[in-house]
Amino acid sequence: MSLSLRLGLLLASLLVFIFIIFAVVRRKLNIKYSIVWLLWALLSLLMAIFPESFYGLSDLLGIQMPVNTVFLIMTALLYALTFYVYIMITKHNEEIIRLTYEVASLRKELDELKKKNER
Repeated sequence: MSLSLRLGLLLASLLVFIFIIFAVVRRKLNIKYSIVWLLWALLSLLMAIFPESFYGLSDLLGIQMPVNTVFLIMTALLYALTFYVYIMITKHNEEIIRLTYEVASLRKELDELKKKNER
């Protein structure tokens, strides 16, 4: 890996890391959601500092080019993130349905109380 590529990756991963930290501090991003992004920035940082480790990992996995190992890791992380997001969406949908039933029940109760008081 060339020096300019390593420096560019190092700078980009540091900027992403700092951006995520500021987003968490300003409460624009929940800490539990930021962990995935922080891990990705850390992985990019390690790749910039120790590119030889990806050569060794590629050899260990039987992958010819280290860039394919990076793509494999990125794809796995994206699948994991997508699965996590679908789990969260499912939880939120169930909560919305539960709250809708609760609001409908309270509205019905309120209407019955209004009718009772009108008599």
